[in-house]
Amino acid sequence: MKINTLLSTPPNWAPDRNTTEGIVVGSIVRLVRNLAGFPFPGWSTAEKRAAVAARVLPVIKSIQGFKTAFYAELSQLSYGQRRALLTRKQLTPCMAARQDGCHVIIPPRRHTLLMVNEEEHIVAHSFQDGLNLERGIKEMKQLAQQLEQNLELAYAPQHGYLTSIPSEAGDGLQLYCLLHLPGLTCANMMNQITKALEKLHVSISPYFSDTQDDTGHLFVLFSIPGPEDSVNEMLDSFENVVQHIVCREQQVRRKLLADSGQYLQDAIGRAYGLLTNCRRLSVKELRDAISLLRLGTLVGIIQWEEGESDILIALNTLALEQACITAMAEENGEPNLFQQRARAARDFLNNHPHHFSESNA
Repeated sequence: MKINTLLSTPPNWAPDRNTTEGIVVGSIVRLVRNLAGFPFPGWSTAEKRAAVAARVLPVIKSIQGFKTAFYAELSQLSYGQRRALLTRKQLTPCMAARQDGCHVIIPPRRHTLLMVNEEEHIVAHSFQDGLNLERGIKEMKQLAQQLEQNLELAYAPQHGYLTSIPSEAGDGLQLYCLLHLPGLTCANMMNQITKALEKLHVSISPYFSDTQDDTGHLFVLFSIPGPEDSVNEMLDSFENVVQHIVCREQQVRRKLLADSGQYLQDAIGRAYGLLTNCRRLSVKELRDAISLLRLGTLVGIIQWEEGESDILIALNTLALEQACITAMAEENGEPNLFQQRARAARDFLNNHPHHFSESNA
């Protein structure tokens, strides 16, 4: 698969088909493994990283679903291509800064991402819709077994699978959850949530982490890796935290909707008005406005002729497409990018029939 083909098609994962009122929009399970006898990538040389890649890549290609995958060494990718893959969550920030001997593998028909010589020799991400961490864990365990059959991995009986951060040795599994939290964000409660989570050894950060600090009210919740054979306990604890945040977001949304000052209705209406009439639009404005349109859809303020799931997918696709265009703009020499983005937003609303609910006016 060529890079242009990859970037012109939707990602091989879709955080759109929501299972909890549009709050949990996706799950990621991260698996890390290292080869025995090789230094970790952060302490390695280009020659050692190349040796690791030469050992690992043939094994990955032999796994079902990876033969026709997109393969690239990071030094072959331009700055704009890396930014686009980073926006699509098909590259991690650490990996985007790598060079020789570091490879990314993206299979077309599996919701999986593999990286060689990221922070660890082998890093795999399994993407799932909604809160489906158990399915992702199962997929990553199967991948781990296939790798272990053909590779000598760094393992110590008293510590488990060894990692570049000693405290994270063990199962080599980490859990992530993608959350859409416009209610808590609009109510200025995210600092409170962040501090509470720190006490539970769970962290949360903006989904988008570029220099413009535009969150689109999307956040990533992630666990701290645990010792070997602790994944089931970690899963139960993590899912309990997720459900607590979901309940808080639901409560805040109801409170904001019932507010006599109609703060939330006004915010959604302003976002709609911006996308309807704008002639220049920044990425931050687009993401935040789409977030509020998603919320307006989920609470019944905006009603579409299409089904709810379909329009949520379409809204996310619009945001992702425009973010990728922005990432590639410097290389493509795109003029009038702000105007093009505004036109895309207006065209979207014109092409998807909808109306405002009078009961929420």
